Amino acid sequence: MEFKSGFVAIVGLPNVGKSTLVNALLKKKVSIVTPKPQTTRNKVMAVYNEPNTQIVFVDTPGVHKSKSTLDKYMEKSIEIATSDVDLILLMVDGSKVLYEQVNILLNKFKNCKAPMFLVVNKIDETSIDIVYPQIEKLQNPIFKEIVFISATKRKNLDKLIDLIKPYLNDNIKYFSEDEYSDKNNIFLISEIIREKALYLIQQEIPHGIAIKVEKIEKNGTILNIACTIFCEKQSHKAIIIGKDGSMIKLIGQKARMELEKILNSKIYLELWVKVKENWRDLPSTLQDIGYDPKDI
Repeated sequence: MEFKSGFVAIVGLPNVGKSTLVNALLKKKVSIVTPKPQTTRNKVMAVYNEPNTQIVFVDTPGVHKSKSTLDKYMEKSIEIATSDVDLILLMVDGSKVLYEQVNILLNKFKNCKAPMFLVVNKIDETSIDIVYPQIEKLQNPIFKEIVFISATKRKNLDKLIDLIKPYLNDNIKYFSEDEYSDKNNIFLISEIIREKALYLIQQEIPHGIAIKVEKIEKNGTILNIACTIFCEKQSHKAIIIGKDGSMIKLIGQKARMELEKILNSKIYLELWVKVKENWRDLPSTLQDIGYDPKDI
């Protein structure tokens, strides 16, 4: 059988399950997942392999209105991610009103040259009686397929892969068998720490935080990692640290436990918190932290 490969962009509004889908397809943690909107900030390439197939899924930030320089960075990463792919998956949340979601996505991506699937996620949280009447109104020649899935329950994911395969246009192996992402360990470490902060801090601060990996050193069998958590206000810093350092300690514990599994190493993790006002609008700080336009 001929080897086939290609790139598939996944786009959608915040919190529709794009990153959950990527992780479920690869059966690996590639993108962080939280209940908070706009968790994904960078586009992340996730590599799905079968004996005669390689699909590079491009997980993108949620589509939203730009308010800061960071938002513009995220918007640009979506634009680039959809500019040269074999297929675009427009992903919507089946438990919410579909018409509004699809309208926003079609208005944004209607000029893209790549064929499009409409992927309706979270069908385990709704019913066919609710979803199908909406889908009938959304029938559009632009959609090559309409696929119903549940990323969390792994429902219909095999069907989705089978439907994607005919749209793969290359025969090049872009990544080796042991590569499952285009991101390095520095990116992974910063994202895992940010994920734990997003889960553990219930206030709106998490969208104003970023993680910079300051040091990674191997000391015998232990990996020493030092990171700075940037926030925008002194009051935010106090919440991140917590009473007697309880919150920063918990963030560190949760992150260390997951990183030890992923990196297969004992880890000593140090976390500091630093206030950097309006960092989301400072290009030099964004680049220093890792949101560099040349890396999009």
